[in-house]
Amino acid sequence: MASHMASLSDFSAPRSLHPFTLVMQFIRSLPALLLLLAPTIIRGSAGETRLTLTFALMYAVITVPLIIIRYLRFRYWIEDDEIVVHSGVLTRRKRNIPMDRIQNIEIQQSLLPRLMGMAQVRLDTAGSASSEGQLEYVSLNDAHAIRQTVREFQRAEQMQAAVAQTGQEEARGDTPEAAPLAPAPRLSTDALQEGLLLVAPDREPVGPTAEDADDASTLLFSMPPLRVVLMGAYRFSLLFIALLLSATQYLQLDPEEMADLLFRGPFQEAATVIAESPWLYGSLVLFVAAVLSWLTGIITTFVRYYGFKLWLDGDKLQRKHGLLTLQEGTIPLQRVQTLILRSNPFMEWRGWFRLELQTMGYDVDEQGYHVVVPFAQREALVPVAENIRPLVLPDAFHSVSPITIRRHFVRYTVALLALVVPIAQFWGRAWWGLALLPFLGLFAYLHYRHHGYATTGNMLFIRRGVIRRYIFAVPLDKMQVFMNRASIFQRRLGLKSLSVDTAGSASVTYPEIVDLPAATADALLQRLHTRFQRYFRARRAGDPPTDLLSQAAAEAHGAGRPADAAPGTQQAAPEDEDTSLERANGAEPPAPEAQAEPSSVSSSRS
Repeated sequence: MASHMASLSDFSAPRSLHPFTLVMQFIRSLPALLLLLAPTIIRGSAGETRLTLTFALMYAVITVPLIIIRYLRFRYWIEDDEIVVHSGVLTRRKRNIPMDRIQNIEIQQSLLPRLMGMAQVRLDTAGSASSEGQLEYVSLNDAHAIRQTVREFQRAEQMQAAVAQTGQEEARGDTPEAAPLAPAPRLSTDALQEGLLLVAPDREPVGPTAEDADDASTLLFSMPPLRVVLMGAYRFSLLFIALLLSATQYLQLDPEEMADLLFRGPFQEAATVIAESPWLYGSLVLFVAAVLSWLTGIITTFVRYYGFKLWLDGDKLQRKHGLLTLQEGTIPLQRVQTLILRSNPFMEWRGWFRLELQTMGYDVDEQGYHVVVPFAQREALVPVAENIRPLVLPDAFHSVSPITIRRHFVRYTVALLALVVPIAQFWGRAWWGLALLPFLGLFAYLHYRHHGYATTGNMLFIRRGVIRRYIFAVPLDKMQVFMNRASIFQRRLGLKSLSVDTAGSASVTYPEIVDLPAATADALLQRLHTRFQRYFRARRAGDPPTDLLSQAAAEAHGAGRPADAAPGTQQAAPEDEDTSLERANGAEPPAPEAQAEPSSVSSSRS
C-alpha cells in the first residue's frame, strides 16, 4: 500500500510513458506483418516471395519510426484539479480531464505488460462515449498512484461540499439529526459457500478479508476457480471455429487434405463410412462444432473471469478479474441506472443468474453494461444488489397480451419465407425449411411466456427474452422518459408498447414492454409518472415515501442505507396497487398531476 501512495507533486512535471511501451507497440505491429507474409511463406513462388518481402520491408520502415515518434511526443501530468494528456504526431491533441469529472479509472494488465511491470490506465468521465484519456503503458506503481491521487482529490471535494451544505443548514436552523447507519446483513453458511462475502454487523469481514484487493474496504463477492469453470460450462463461443475458418480461407488450406491428415491410420475406415453418408457427415460436423464451441466457452470464460472479486470502497464498486489480462475497474454507485438479472434457459433451469449494472457517463463493456456478479444463485444476488439499490424481486409478473404470439409467429414466418423461397429457385430441397414452422410457433409462445412486467415498491421490473433472458429492475428515480408507442399493426389490434428511458440506456437491449393492451399501457404509464412525481416531492420534503417503497426500503431510505434482507431468504413482494392493470381494459387511469419534475411523458404512433 505504501508504494501506491502519491501526491500531486509526483506528477506535476510532464512525464513519458514506460520505456517498454516501445517494445509493446512493436510487438502489436507484428501480426499485421505476419498476415502479410503468411501466404507467401506457405505456398508462394520465388517472384511472389520477393514482392511480399519488399512490401514487408516498406511496412517496417514506416511503422517503426512512427512508433518511436509517437512515444517521444506523448506526455502527461497532473495539475491542481485536472489531468493533462498531450499526444499525436501529425495532429497534436491536448486533453484536460477534470479530476472531479472522472468516474472510472480502469487499470488493465495483459500478460506481457504484467511480466514487464506495466499497466494500461483508462480515464473515463461522465458524458463521454469512450475513454477521455488512455496511458499505454505506465509502471504498475504509477498506475495505482494516479488512481489514488484522483480518489484523494475527489474525497476532499466531497468533504468540502458536505461541510458547505452543513453550514447552510445550520444557518437556516434546520439541521436534521444524523440517522444511525445499520449494519449490512450477515450471510448464512450456504451463502458463504456460494462465494458471497459481506461484512457482519460488527463491521468485521465475514470469511476472507479484502486485503488482497488493493485499498478495498469490504469484499462483496468472489468466485473460486471451480465456479468460473462451471460458469463457462453454460456458455458457448464460436471464437475457435471463426479463427479456424478464417485461417483456412486466408491460408488457402484444402478441407479434404486436412480431413485426410486427421483421419489417417485406424480412423481411415470410419472416415470412409462417414463420407458416404451425408446425414451422418452433417451430424458429425454439427456435433464437433457444438463440442468445440462449448470447450471454447469454458476456456474464454475462465481466462476472462479468473480470480473475480467485487468490493465496496466508499461510494464506488471496485472489481478485479482476469488470468492473462488483469482488469481493475470502478463503478460509481451514483451512476448506476438499472439493475439487470441475466440468464439463459440452462442457467435459469438450475437457478443461476448474473447481475449486471447499466450505468451512465462513460464507455463500458458488455454492450453498455457492467458485470458485477458473473455467476450466482438468485438468492445470493439479492444481498449484493442491496448494497447498490433497495431491491425486492417480484414473485410473479403480469403478462402482456396473448396476441403477441400471433404477431411474433407472423414475423418469424415472413423471415423464413424470405430465406427459403429464393434458395428454392436453385435448390429444390430448400422447401424442407418450412418444416421449421412448428418450432417458430413454439418460439413465439415462449416469447409470450417469458415477457411480462411487475411493480414492487419504487421499481419497475420487465422480463424479456427466450434464449437470452433479462429481468430489468429500473428505479423510479432514474427514469427520464415514459413513452407509449403503437405501430400501424398494433393500433389495429388495440395494442401498445411501453418503454422507459434512463440515462445511458443501450439502443439494442433496453427496458420495454411490448404488446400491452392499449388501456393497460396508458394506465401503467400514467401510474408510473404519478409515482415519479410523488417520489420526488416526498424526497424534496425530506420524508421517506413509504407509499412507494416497501417497509424495509422505506426505513433504509430514511437512514440513507440499503435495505436489510434476511439471510438466505427471498423477500416477499409488497402489495402492489398495479394489479388492477391486469383487469379489464376499461379501468380509468388515475387523474394526471402537473408535470413539475425532470421527466418526459410521450405517446407516439408509427
